[in-house]
Amino acid sequence: MIKNILLNITGSLVCFILFCIGMLYAEQEPLLILVGNVGLSGFSYFVSRIVTSIHK
Repeated sequence: MIKNILLNITGSLVCFILFCIGMLYAEQEPLLILVGNVGLSGFSYFVSRIVTSIHK
């Protein structure tokens, strides 16, 4: 259980970093908007997994 929570936290951090990079540099490279959106949806997914695993 602890291993799953740590993996979910790591995944959420990676996705959050993708989101930040995508949004910060979206003006230079429009494709990074897609990277930011994927990062945001991945971040939401991992946070929901963390919340449901703690809630159990």
